Amino acid sequence: MSTFPWVEGIPELVGDIVRVREVRWADAPALFELLSDPAVAAHMSAPPPSVAAFAGFIVWAREQRARGESVCFGIVPPDAESAVGIIQVRALEPTFFTAEWGFAIGHLFWGTGAFVEAALLVAKYAFETMHVHRLEARATVDNGRGNGALQKIGARPEGELKSAFRREDRRDRQFLWSLAAEDLHAPAHPHARFSPADAACAIRAAVASAQRAICARRPEPHIPEPPPLHPFFVTQPEK
Repeated sequence: MSTFPWVEGIPELVGDIVRVREVRWADAPALFELLSDPAVAAHMSAPPPSVAAFAGFIVWAREQRARGESVCFGIVPPDAESAVGIIQVRALEPTFFTAEWGFAIGHLFWGTGAFVEAALLVAKYAFETMHVHRLEARATVDNGRGNGALQKIGARPEGELKSAFRREDRRDRQFLWSLAAEDLHAPAHPHARFSPADAACAIRAAVASAQRAICARRPEPHIPEPPPLHPFFVTQPEK
């Protein structure tokens, strides 16, 4: 039995413009809609292919937390109930001294500051509560936003991994990034493109657009209870 206190559950972490908390079954429709977007899916593992599969992923993710193997946080903006993105932290060795994180967020929320603040909240939790010493991240070389976001919060590039990420018929190069507690910092201007009020306004507009897109989608077939488990990690390539 794991001795990690967080296997019993993780708290909600609240920032100025977003909050993060463990993913819930009710997040499945929004996450399917937003993370299946080709612009988002282009630089990550193939996302679960249906709302039911996303529900299966969420059940699997919560089981992984209960086993002390990984945690999946949902990124939740103000005025929203459902997550619009995820940040995963998984052990690379049993003590969690070294862990890997992966992340994805709906493109409507790019450039709003939502991801950077969520990443800072999760990184602080990983270092201070999960007692992670080193966080590693992989991002494909052509994923400018992902690499830029990692650099903003203090991550250091450690090398290039050739043919490291297989997706369908291609093999992509990846940058390997590392982050330690002493490297972590908030960007000098976390809302460089917006004032805080404008950032909040942009996020509210993105939430409204996402809700319209979800409502416009035809209803999915009934999700079995519990749904079949669907393992998924953002930067785990296809086998």
